[in-house]
Amino acid sequence: INRALLRNERATARLLFSLMKSELEKEKLHQLKWQERVKDWKLIQKNRVIQSFREFMASEEMQNPSTVKTEMENMIKEQIVLSEQRLRVLQHVG
Repeated sequence: INRALLRNERATARLLFSLMKSELEKEKLHQLKWQERVKDWKLIQKNRVIQSFREFMASEEMQNPSTVKTEMENMIKEQIVLSEQRLRVLQHVG
């Protein structure tokens, strides 16, 4: 009877060990799947941000900003005025 009890205890211990090992392997697999999903989610978020930035940079406002256009017009007007002044000075000297 003692031997049978001892064998049963060993068998129970082996079963418990196998069950714990199986549970740990499942947990590890779930952890790896979770990490993979987090990695995929981060990649999707990064791609969305990049796409949004590209669209923003391609927008008309960024490609042809109104302040630059206004500044260019002012510089051209100033250049015309300076050219006219230079021409008057040259005519006066010459």
